[in-house]
Amino acid sequence: MNGEGEATPISALRAAAIAFRTRPKSVVAQNRLGDELIQLRQVIDVLEVEFAEIAGAFAATDEYELQGSVSPIEWIRHNCKVSGRTAADRVSVGEQSERLRRSVDAVENGRIGFAHLVVMSRTARALDNSATGGGFDESPLLQAAQHLSVGRFGHYCHHARHAADPEGVVRDEFAAVEWRELHLQTCEDGLVSVSGTLDGAGGAALRTALEPLARRCGVDDQRRRSRRMADALVELATNALDTGAVPQRASQRAHLQVTCSVETLLGLAGAPAAEMEFALPISAKAVERISCDSNVTRILLAEDSAVIDVGRSHRVVAGSTRRALNARDKCCRWPGCDRPASMTAAHHIKHWAHGGRTDLSNLVLLCHRHHWMVHEGGWQLVRSEGDALLTIPPRVDLDHLARGPDRARAA
Repeated sequence: MNGEGEATPISALRAAAIAFRTRPKSVVAQNRLGDELIQLRQVIDVLEVEFAEIAGAFAATDEYELQGSVSPIEWIRHNCKVSGRTAADRVSVGEQSERLRRSVDAVENGRIGFAHLVVMSRTARALDNSATGGGFDESPLLQAAQHLSVGRFGHYCHHARHAADPEGVVRDEFAAVEWRELHLQTCEDGLVSVSGTLDGAGGAALRTALEPLARRCGVDDQRRRSRRMADALVELATNALDTGAVPQRASQRAHLQVTCSVETLLGLAGAPAAEMEFALPISAKAVERISCDSNVTRILLAEDSAVIDVGRSHRVVAGSTRRALNARDKCCRWPGCDRPASMTAAHHIKHWAHGGRTDLSNLVLLCHRHHWMVHEGGWQLVRSEGDALLTIPPRVDLDHLARGPDRARAA
């Protein structure tokens, strides 16, 4: 209402929107729901154009400064309760609405969506702000927008921008690489929080490496996708350490170093946890898994923890034994898993710390995930006749296994 009690256009629009929202709801036929969605989206897009034009006009004033904001985008973000990206896009569209009049008309006629207009305004702004840009041409972009999804239209605009300003695209790629960052923070419970930002090409390289490792491994793999991607990242890092792909440190190949007592290695009651660099102390089960296929160094300590003697480091699974194991198993022996031998560990069916022999009869190749499942995960591997392997889930006894093979798989 204005000072004379008359309704303003915006208050009338708000009242009409509320009346529409609170109208008596009639049952809409299923084949009409889609039409209603399309029409409603077109109305919203028209209002988005109006909001953008007002936002552009507001940004041209100093009103945001008078109200204590550092920028018009910050003012709009806070007062209109939208994200910073949403505010910036609206200001950009509003500032360029006159030069994009044909595209604005297309939004009002329902031929393109407001999201197409946002992408077009970003392209126009990028070319305008570049000293090497060849100029912005609305016509081919508008024609393409009418038959492309918003995502595909974004790709099209990127190609158009590169054609008009290849040097500007290179500058943006350079800046994106400079924005790369990765944060690893160990939480109080030992979990590690990972966050960061990559440029497009760097992100593509990471996803290309992770996607093959994140596929499901066998019929029993019920992990959600986010878990599989996290496991893939750990596997990628572990494999890089195992193969020596990481640069040496202090004249030694980079590796995980675990320090533990004999009691911890044997899993005896009352034994302390083991120490690992960059992590909280780890369990005896984790030590058991890591030590299956590792280098072991004996260190003798006096009662005051002074070092008395350091033995020579030796490989648990010697090179010749590992080569024979690779030739025999060829890949992870877990049913349904096809990880190659180069991405596996030599697992002792009976651990060497408990008297198991380090020979082919007591060894089997397991990928990093399935090796974890056997040790920390509680699964069991049992040899059957003919050298086949049975995988037994946690808390499943052999009597149940004998009653039916539904929970066990033969390798």
